Amino acid sequence: MVVRLSGADALSLHTQSSKVPAHTVALVILGGSDQLSHQRLHQLVAASLPQLARFRSRLVTKPLGVGQPVWAEIDDYDPSPQIHCATVRAPGGRREFADLIAELSTGRQDWRSRLWEAWSIDGLAGGRWALAVKMSTALNDGAAGAATSLWPRLLTTGPHADPANNLPTEPSLGSAPSVGDLVTDVMTEIVENHVAGMWLLAETVSGVLQAVSGRLLRARGGAPRAPVASSTSGPVPHTVFNAPLTKRRAVALASISLADVETVSNAFGGSITNVVLAACTLSLRAWLQRHDKVPGGPLLMRMPFELPATDPPRVGRALTMGRLRIPVHLDDPVQVLANLHTATERLNAIRSHRRKSISPAIDLETMASLTPPTVARVGMRLYTRSGLRRQLKPICHGSVSHIAGEPVPAYCAGAKVVGMHSVAPLVEESGLSIALTSRGDELDVSVCACPDNVPAIDDIATGIMHSVSILVAAAQESPRGQGRSVVTEMTSHPANRSRGQPY
Repeated sequence: MVVRLSGADALSLHTQSSKVPAHTVALVILGGSDQLSHQRLHQLVAASLPQLARFRSRLVTKPLGVGQPVWAEIDDYDPSPQIHCATVRAPGGRREFADLIAELSTGRQDWRSRLWEAWSIDGLAGGRWALAVKMSTALNDGAAGAATSLWPRLLTTGPHADPANNLPTEPSLGSAPSVGDLVTDVMTEIVENHVAGMWLLAETVSGVLQAVSGRLLRARGGAPRAPVASSTSGPVPHTVFNAPLTKRRAVALASISLADVETVSNAFGGSITNVVLAACTLSLRAWLQRHDKVPGGPLLMRMPFELPATDPPRVGRALTMGRLRIPVHLDDPVQVLANLHTATERLNAIRSHRRKSISPAIDLETMASLTPPTVARVGMRLYTRSGLRRQLKPICHGSVSHIAGEPVPAYCAGAKVVGMHSVAPLVEESGLSIALTSRGDELDVSVCACPDNVPAIDDIATGIMHSVSILVAAAQESPRGQGRSVVTEMTSHPANRSRGQPY
């Protein structure tokens, strides 16, 4: 039985271009050690990554390009041609390292020949080394991104531990399918898509009827409607983050203390994720004040969140993308925290409602699976060349993600890990990516944007660090339960009375 590429990953793969490549760069920065060398890091990568089934497989297209590609393991797979060396230009500081990563982030990978590449990097200040792995979106498999499945294969909790003992090698996805197998899967996929299309139509009609019924019942009962704050709804403002992308990329890296983030969380209530989002919001507001114009409403960001458990359970942490408004139009840190708490509570309320509803919600995975590869490629090409995007309102401004790592020190090839970053791809008309990774007692920040639209992105990364300091100062002035505490404002907001779980 063949294993088909998931619909969402296939859609991202088929719609990528030289200006919008669909790959993630995962980074591990290592402290100086006499044990490190290009050869040792190459051996680690060659032994560890092929333990993941998709990293030692290729994608096979179907006859006439009908339907999504399927996976096939490569016979006698040799990863060495995909592993390279790189050197950071002097003096090897954070800026020089980020410039190298930006260079590695550009260019479209040919998914027909290779889905990942790795670099061992020397020349960093202080004798440090780095390991960078560029991965196609096809390797995500709908889980928490390839980076989170990759790190356990490379990292250990002790300097002398063998990462090969962390997890067992994944089973094969199967050998190259025959023409008969491909034709059979094409027919199966056509039937599945027909059924899924009928289900989507039924879900749409059911959703409309439920919405109309609910409004009529509320109108008859005279139930008051909760006021909708302008900061959590309304039109999406057009900013430089929605400008057409070019082939160039800029990357900025920073680190903040997780203890400071926890100080704010403990003082005001709410989650660590909310504090991180507040720091990003304050930083983006400051950047907009210096380099563009602060919009009258919030920015709309895509943010992955975990799906509820299924039976049978999924492999890995299955994620879906939610949309969250971050209030860059507000200048008070406490109000920003309260606003974000409201937004995440509403998102959780939607998730809770979908979990309890009789019929499942329509998701991107199902819709993407209905889009043939040729239609996806041609449609994206026509859309970008027609100029239609300039006439439509923006859909989103960017993405922000927070990956929770292990709360203990990590090691790679015997050296201590001093940095972990994930540089996520940009999407057309959504030209900002912020990714944060928890690492021991630190939180590593990476920002990616197109420098032709978004200059000086170092200001955004360092601004997040500075914003955490602002929030810590606000926490010291307004401790939990006293003064203008976010907790007081949270409990009074109608959204807090929802049944959603804490984000």
